[in-house]
Amino acid sequence: MRPNVAYRTAQVLLALSMLLVTACASFQPRRVIVAWHTMSGARERAFLRLVDRWNQINGDGIVIVPERREPAAQHRAMLEGAAAGMLPDLALVEPSEAALYNQRGFLTSLDGFINGDDPTMNWDAADRADLFPFVQQAGRTPQGKWIGVPFGGDMRLVLSNRDWANTLGQPEMPTTWEALEKVCNGATDRFAGTICFGFDPHNASIEDWLGAHGAPIYDPLTQQLQIASPNVASAVEALLNYLQSGRAYRTTSLERSRDDFAAARALLAFTSSDHLGDFVRTVRERSNFALDVGTLPTPADAPADAPADAPATSIHAPLWVIPKSTDERERAAWRFVNWLLEIEQTARWASEAEQIPARASAFVQMDLDAEQPLDALRLKALRQIAPRARPTPLLSGWPCVQTELAGAVRQIIEGQPLNDTLVLAQARAQNIVNAECDVHSALLQ
Repeated sequence: MRPNVAYRTAQVLLALSMLLVTACASFQPRRVIVAWHTMSGARERAFLRLVDRWNQINGDGIVIVPERREPAAQHRAMLEGAAAGMLPDLALVEPSEAALYNQRGFLTSLDGFINGDDPTMNWDAADRADLFPFVQQAGRTPQGKWIGVPFGGDMRLVLSNRDWANTLGQPEMPTTWEALEKVCNGATDRFAGTICFGFDPHNASIEDWLGAHGAPIYDPLTQQLQIASPNVASAVEALLNYLQSGRAYRTTSLERSRDDFAAARALLAFTSSDHLGDFVRTVRERSNFALDVGTLPTPADAPADAPADAPATSIHAPLWVIPKSTDERERAAWRFVNWLLEIEQTARWASEAEQIPARASAFVQMDLDAEQPLDALRLKALRQIAPRARPTPLLSGWPCVQTELAGAVRQIIEGQPLNDTLVLAQARAQNIVNAECDVHSALLQ
């Protein structure tokens, strides 16, 4: 090729490339929002589908770029990124992590968005009536500041063998401790090898047991732990009574509890909503008895007119948090989070990820959108129990507090003095309630 021809060809190619760059630039988003998360499997796929939908229909030029990280690695990256000024625009984190990041001062307060005047971003009276209480409670600090919001969660549940319970004269889930004791007495038969329930003394199970006995371990008003309180001691004594009388046994794995329940050796089983499907499938494969779902009984001294949505079961609900950035980027990140909480998105998330939706009205949409009707038992669990879900306190040391409590209860079960053990656990836990806790190790305890 002659030099002048080559030169002209190069000019043409350069001009074409510049035209392409200019044309593409006109379609470039104004804001790219990076969102870190730790989800995997079906939940990650469900979230990515929601992100794709947002990126397709959003008309504000906001593009969400999701990045998955391992939980411990994400936590380290958040702490190191805060020091280096290299944080994402949005992150899904454990509540205790959110509390720690807030202590370090690098999270945006969401109060200005939620309580602001912009109707496209705030929560009006209809929103607050529709959003489940746990959504409005989980991300609020003890001082009342909003630093995060969940868009789903996993609740603690109690399953019952309805066919067996019917023979014991208890067709519905026991709603009082007296009714539970009666049905447990009838279910326990050493010769037949049957028992009322298995109990795994780990964090969530113990908290639910104590809460159902009117013995919460934290007072949000005084911001003090109550592990050594008389109510907690009484509730632990009640658990010991079930174990020592042979009406309950100590189980150390979810599989053991599931298998004993599915084989009709145990009348009741404690689990969480994310494992409900596994329990249902195993029961259908092995025994196919009718099932019921509910929570532990209410405290014996609960007033007769207590509201139906009074807190009754714990929920594990990770929080979306927005690290401090520019006003424009913070607003863009919140717009996406608020969109996730809308009826259509939260209904899709609950159906595909098998989590609790953020809104009560999502159930209508879930029925309409589902390719297959949701299992009736799961729908009952979601509808009846979701309004009563209780999030953990937003404290940086809470997972380690839970671990101290669980360790103390295990020691008591193994024969250590009840009151002395609770007093020691209270002292240790109070010292770490606002400390940094290795949440990912604590969750394995």
